[in-house]
Amino acid sequence: MEFIPTQDITEVAPLRELLYQELTAPIDAMWELLYIASAQAYFIQQGNQRLGYCCIDEKKRLLQLFLFTPFKARAIEIIQRMIDTRLVVGAQLSSSTPTAFNACLFHSTNISTHTFCFEHTNESIDFEERLALELVSEDEIPAIKAFLKKEVEMDDTFGYTENLVNRGEIFRAKQGDIIVATSECRLSDTQTAYADLGMIVNLDFRGRGFATEILQWQINRVLKLGRKPICSTTIDNMASQKAIKKAGFYCSNIIFDIELTTTKTNNP
Repeated sequence: MEFIPTQDITEVAPLRELLYQELTAPIDAMWELLYIASAQAYFIQQGNQRLGYCCIDEKKRLLQLFLFTPFKARAIEIIQRMIDTRLVVGAQLSSSTPTAFNACLFHSTNISTHTFCFEHTNESIDFEERLALELVSEDEIPAIKAFLKKEVEMDDTFGYTENLVNRGEIFRAKQGDIIVATSECRLSDTQTAYADLGMIVNLDFRGRGFATEILQWQINRVLKLGRKPICSTTIDNMASQKAIKKAGFYCSNIIFDIELTTTKTNNP
C-alpha cells in the first residue's frame, strides 16, 4: 500500500465531494478553508487500484480520509499503515466522519475535544437591532486586519480578509471610527446548502449581547438566501458558546484531537 502525494486539486476535488456526501453533519468552513486547504493530499494506492485519498497537515495529523465503499472495511488497516510508515502521529477529525473517526479511535491513546460545530434550527428570529452591520469595503481592509490582530491575535498575511471582501462575505459595525464588531458569512462553494457564520466583538463592547445580536441578524439574512446557518467555536471559548446557543444553534458534531499509537493492530 502506498500514499502518493499530489498537488492536483482537480483529481482530489471529486473524491472530496464524495466524502462530503457521506458526512452526518456539514463541515466547518474555517476548518475547510484554512486547515484542510493547506494540508498535503495523498492518493491511497495499492498496485494499480486507488482505494481513496487522505490529507495530512504539517504536524502529521490526519484531517480527512475518504475510502471507496469496497475498501471501507480496511480503514483500521490503512490507519495502521499510516502510523507504521510515520505518515501520521495523530488526527484532528470530526464525529461527522464515522469511517475515519472510528478507525482512528481504534488506534487512539488519547482523545480530547477541540471544536464544537453547530447547526441552526432554521427559524427566523425577532430581536432588537442595535448595531448597523455593513459590508466591509476594500479601503477598510487594513483597519479590519488591525482589528483581527488586536482582538484575536490573527495575523492575516495570507489574503484571508481580501478574499472575504472580494466575495462580499465580511461585515462590520462601527461607532464613529471605532470598529465594534466584525462578522463573516461564508457561502460555501462545496456545501451549497450552508452558510458559515462568525463574529468578533471588540473587547471594550463585550458583555452587552452584541455577539448574539450579530448572529441573529446573519441568521435571518441567510435564511432569506435559502441557506442553512452553521458556525463553530473552540472548547475554551465559553462566551462564544453561550452566544451561539442563545441564537438558536445546537451542537451537531465535534472535532477531536486524537493521539495515535502503534500498539493496536488486527494484522500480524
